[in-house]
Amino acid sequence: GKLKKRKFKFDAQKLRPYLHYDKVRKGLMDLTAELFGITYKANTEAKLWHRDVSVYDVYEGDKMLGTIYLDMHPRDHKYKHAAQFTLLPGVVGVQKPAGVLVCNFPNPRTGNGLMEHKQVQTFFHEFGHLMHHVLGGQQRFVRFSGVATEWDFVEAPSQIFEEWATDYETLARFATDAQGKVVPKSLVGKMRKAKEFGKALWVRHQMFYASVSLGLYNADPKTIEPDKLVAEMMRRHSPYPFLEGTHMQNSFGHLNGYSAIYYTYMWSLVISKDMFSRFDKAGILDKATSMDYRRKILGPGGTKAAKDLIADFLGRPYDFKSFERWLNRD
Repeated sequence: GKLKKRKFKFDAQKLRPYLHYDKVRKGLMDLTAELFGITYKANTEAKLWHRDVSVYDVYEGDKMLGTIYLDMHPRDHKYKHAAQFTLLPGVVGVQKPAGVLVCNFPNPRTGNGLMEHKQVQTFFHEFGHLMHHVLGGQQRFVRFSGVATEWDFVEAPSQIFEEWATDYETLARFATDAQGKVVPKSLVGKMRKAKEFGKALWVRHQMFYASVSLGLYNADPKTIEPDKLVAEMMRRHSPYPFLEGTHMQNSFGHLNGYSAIYYTYMWSLVISKDMFSRFDKAGILDKATSMDYRRKILGPGGTKAAKDLIADFLGRPYDFKSFERWLNRD
């Protein structure tokens, strides 16, 4: 953080006055409504587990597609991270999809409600999962409903949505301070440059996590020595030295839900960068492209192989070139 501040003259705290939770939430919902041809209607009849939870039904015209629950603020004994969870998978003629975001963003009812940009990016990421769940939840069989795709692909529809969180034209729609002043373009530009810094180190460290994930899964439970495995994977893949006595695997939370397949974050990122190449050409807010993305990527759920969904959208098989360009970009 200090190096970024010195090298790029960027202080992340200077963005916070423009990122009030209520404005970010409304901006994100307005954006997805425009991109995907949907509307949100507040549901005041739904049963809630806490007064902070808000509920919206998702419509396309007069047709209800599903329901989203937003449990967005911290409280005692609540899950401490950010995630999207399925409440009901969608099955045509049986039930509408329902999903929930569980996050811990600043609560404007108990504080100033100002978010850090990394929290905004997380919000966009998890909302990408939620859109996949609802828009892809119109299937005949529950097995193929919503995010029920291959693990190699499952993070791509959420990772691609992070692109809008760093786009100035998108942010300028809702990122305003208490006086109504729009976030300066120069400040967003500095943020984008700062985010580019160190990404190759980050990618290498992600490969370390992926190797630990797979290595622990493949190891013989009778003879496994987790610390030795972690040390070896760190030596092979990470730019950082191994620290004795840290036992990082004990706090590697993704081992619970992802087991051997943490690699999906990097594999999916390759795919998301390639899919975004269409928006790069057409414009990030291009309605025709976003509706095509909805029809060909989100809408089918898991009814087709992911590689075929991607080929339908791109007009070709996905490749590594867009990711390589991103990795080499200053």
